[in-house]
Amino acid sequence: MRVTITTPSRLHFGIVDMRGDLGRIYGSVGVAIEKPRLVLRASLRKTISASGPRSERVLGYMKTLLGEHHVKGGAQLEVISDIPEHQGFGSGTQLALAVGVAVSRLHDLNLSVEEIALELSRSKHSGIGTYAFARGGFIVDGGHSTSRPNAVPPLVFRSDVPRDWFFIVGVPDIAQRINGTSEAKAFERLEPPPGSLVGEAARRVLMGMIPAIIEGEIEAFGEAMTALDSTFGEYWLKIQGGRYSHPAIEVGINHLKEAGAYGVGQSSWGPAFYGLAKGDKMAAELAADLSEFLNSGGRRGEAFQVPVNNRGAEIKVEN
Repeated sequence: MRVTITTPSRLHFGIVDMRGDLGRIYGSVGVAIEKPRLVLRASLRKTISASGPRSERVLGYMKTLLGEHHVKGGAQLEVISDIPEHQGFGSGTQLALAVGVAVSRLHDLNLSVEEIALELSRSKHSGIGTYAFARGGFIVDGGHSTSRPNAVPPLVFRSDVPRDWFFIVGVPDIAQRINGTSEAKAFERLEPPPGSLVGEAARRVLMGMIPAIIEGEIEAFGEAMTALDSTFGEYWLKIQGGRYSHPAIEVGINHLKEAGAYGVGQSSWGPAFYGLAKGDKMAAELAADLSEFLNSGGRRGEAFQVPVNNRGAEIKVEN
């Protein structure tokens, strides 16, 4: 038996509520995109082995699941292509879920994606990566109950994204200052934001992004997306040192906005940032322009256009 899993990446637009005074904390917004992709191939074996990028992490996830469910058999897992780590695409969650689903299918564990996320300690702050894997599309999660901090955040809203909406992604060649390993400490250093700030973020999601995507209004969606990304700009100063995690990201975002993108923002802690375009022609022009900009004036980086993934991970089982 062999299982092949192809996952999307995700862009993380922002967190809604860092206060937690209503009994829930975080709550996040994002979207699944078609690339970069992770492709994992798994075969049933008596022992465990892993090859390809991040093989040690693959082995760790396998051992956790097999041990937790008292499975005596094993598996051979190979990462054929990977999502770059620490760039804002949610690579850790996609790897964990791909391994978990593969092990579950090979050994008939019947685990849901949410159960795998819990067992492998994913979705601690955001559920976007979990639901990007499970369902794709535009996603809003409801954060964690403060009495159940280890639960996967509930899916509050999910929608397909129109096929002619594209994201332009820029990745400047810079060192990321914050990643998943330092994220928890970063959150601990922050004082809760004022209720007015949280209220503004929630309003942008509920009265801006959600109705705009239901009605297919790209201008309204892009405006709300940009506003959500910038709402907490001052709040992140203590951690990021600026509105964005690096000056090169801010310069790139401003350039993309001036070039005509409907909305812009930084994905998670970066360095990936994004802009919204309508139609393949506009997307191609913006991507080419951004690529030229990111590789001029002593800068280096890459840019690409990408459609939204509206279906989640692809799972192929061969007997």
